[in-house]
Amino acid sequence: MNDNGANTNAPSEQEQLTLLLQRVQRLEEEQRKQKKRKRDDGDHNDEEAAPDDVITINAGGKIIQALRGTLCLVEGSTLAHMFTERWQNSHARDEQGRIFLDHDSEMMESIVEYLRVKKIQDPQRKLKPPSFSDIERQDRFLCLLQYFGLKEYFYPWTPLPENFQPVPASSSSVTTSRDQGKHRFHYSDEEVGPGFLALSPALAGQNIYYWKCTIVNLEDQACVFIGLIGRQKPRRDGLCFRSYNDSTSFGWTHCAYVAGKNQRRHAWAGFKHGEVLYFRLQDQVLTMYSTLKNRSFTIPNIPNGPHIHFDFASNNTVVELEPLSISEKSEAGW
Repeated sequence: MNDNGANTNAPSEQEQLTLLLQRVQRLEEEQRKQKKRKRDDGDHNDEEAAPDDVITINAGGKIIQALRGTLCLVEGSTLAHMFTERWQNSHARDEQGRIFLDHDSEMMESIVEYLRVKKIQDPQRKLKPPSFSDIERQDRFLCLLQYFGLKEYFYPWTPLPENFQPVPASSSSVTTSRDQGKHRFHYSDEEVGPGFLALSPALAGQNIYYWKCTIVNLEDQACVFIGLIGRQKPRRDGLCFRSYNDSTSFGWTHCAYVAGKNQRRHAWAGFKHGEVLYFRLQDQVLTMYSTLKNRSFTIPNIPNGPHIHFDFASNNTVVELEPLSISEKSEAGW
């Protein structure tokens, strides 16, 4: 105590701050020790979730480590929910206390690696999703993505361009109309001119497209071609030329046509009146699903930048084109 009554032994303001910081550090260190003891004892109930937490997963016997922020990258997905603080404690654990996921290890590793790259990727660039050459494994991979709520994130689809315009040949007798996003094509007189029709603009190479065609009217023994073509004006070669004979044409009529050549050994046997068809263009593979036949048909090696293409060969043929809905995608197994 000095002459003015002040306590000279009281710590200064700076000393008080130092003591407070030391106390906070001791408390934080004690909390870290407590968490470590609980993890060592297999108790995971009080762990706080943070994006930079390192999560160790036993995926079908393979150990995978990733940041929580990577696993939760796709907000609203099942995978993200699985690794939130609320749900991660409900997972099965292996003998070492690691989260155990009973899924294919290679597929899980592919999912995590894709999410890692997406975190740091320029959003203006497209990243090709992982795929498996074996068709059955690819189907199982898509099922796993669907289960985790990641299918649309890995395989985003591009709607048909809003400015889609039919480009018929100058002498074509195909009449076109549009109502609420649905195109209707009516071929009325085969004697007037060819029934060739392409849609512009072309489909961009790296995007995934889905569309739906309905055969509104197709008379007995009549045929129509539906597919893709590289040229808006196909090259003529002979008097009996049809646009599906063009070397850039891929699709189906009474049989499949690949690069302008018919593939009679292909399982396809022609369209029917009233038939509804779903189309997908992905990774240069054109897939057509027939709701009538409950079956998919594919043509690989489609060149980049094709146009949706029709070739009408018979009078009074009417076809409608419109975007594919999410429920219809699911019906086709996409």
